[in-house]
Amino acid sequence: MATRTRRGVTPAYDTGMFQEFVSEPDLGQAIEALKRANDIFDIIAPQETQHSQILQWLLNPREGHGQGDALFKDFLTAAWNNCEVDDGPNADFFAHWTPARISITGFHSILLLREYRISAENHLDFFIVDPVNEFLIVIENKYKSRLGNDQLSRYRRSVRQLCERHPAFRSYRVALIALDKGRSRHLRLRELLKHWVYLDYTWLKAGAVRAEAQLRRGNQSASLLISYCQRQADYESQAEKDVDTILARLSRKFRPLLAPLASASKTRLSKTQNLTLGDPASDMWIFAQHHPELVERLTRVKSLSFVKEELTAALPGAKPEYETGDNWIQIFDEDWYQYAQADEDELIWWPFYQRVRLIRPEQMTEEDLAASNENLYAVSLVYHELLVRSDRATRVHAALVGACPELGRGVQKADIRRVMKAKIRETDLIHELQRRARLVSAALHGI
Repeated sequence: MATRTRRGVTPAYDTGMFQEFVSEPDLGQAIEALKRANDIFDIIAPQETQHSQILQWLLNPREGHGQGDALFKDFLTAAWNNCEVDDGPNADFFAHWTPARISITGFHSILLLREYRISAENHLDFFIVDPVNEFLIVIENKYKSRLGNDQLSRYRRSVRQLCERHPAFRSYRVALIALDKGRSRHLRLRELLKHWVYLDYTWLKAGAVRAEAQLRRGNQSASLLISYCQRQADYESQAEKDVDTILARLSRKFRPLLAPLASASKTRLSKTQNLTLGDPASDMWIFAQHHPELVERLTRVKSLSFVKEELTAALPGAKPEYETGDNWIQIFDEDWYQYAQADEDELIWWPFYQRVRLIRPEQMTEEDLAASNENLYAVSLVYHELLVRSDRATRVHAALVGACPELGRGVQKADIRRVMKAKIRETDLIHELQRRARLVSAALHGI
């Protein structure tokens, strides 16, 4: 029976399962692991200008983060890896500044100028000058927005004019680097393709790994770098990965308790609320108030969160990407972007992907319910033919028909086709998704 509170109704739950949940060894480990108070970004949310200040602190070899010029070297090396132009300033810069040269050079002479006014209407996010190694690096850093073609073009012209006006800079090598959290990764901007090196924040991960080792040696300032990297580059320390694994196990094993826990955590204390130990509603409410971060993290775990961890491990060498909802997950592979075509807004959408949806008990047939007490999932391959690159569309379609003959049947003019539809039990889900991913990749190989 549900219990009424001031803010609504707490869903009824299996009290025996709750007792099992509270006594579960995994729960004890999760509670201990979450007893942390050293993540400043759990307390404050930096604004865009503050993110630039933090980035300036990280890149400056003379600051107290304990990394010296290693972070700046990580940044340059990542830019070298992402430089895809054959001519122009970036090509010249990274032909000289190779990973080997970067690794053996000292960069303590760099000057980092933030919000540098290069002309009346142009302010560069970062203007880095090294008078010893004779180079200039311009960084355009976007935090909440995407990069724009016109702005990048304007900045590039202003930098060229600056170098032409100042004789001292004429012999300097120049690099133009555009940085954001990944929002512009699949934009096909002319400026990004021809004149700038694009980076997201994943270059911070190497520094975070070093910082973990330094933290173990007592360098407490390293924790700020780890925390910032966790926010900007989706970096997870091994400790965080271990917690996520435990929470994923708990969410699968005790899924019926998630809704009551979420409700209890949001319920305010009222004068009429019963707070008697042994009373089911009281026990749930008190537990949720004692462990708010645990409940928040546990109830935030999506129903299909285990798929990301287990499928990534089952596909070594692959680069899966995921979109998730409460009861569904969509799976793509980074290598499949070569078959995608940008739309009129320069955005690239997945042309085909696997989709998995949890089938709720009320949606199951009597036959489904009788066959097993496991969770059941609807699995399919979604194919958006109009999103495939026009110059490869015919060959891609033929390859996918070879892998999935039913794609060659039925309504051929439909913009979106859902094929390879099946109901899969949870014990077979990862194996089936692995099989399908490999089937699609093998079919596309060589196109």
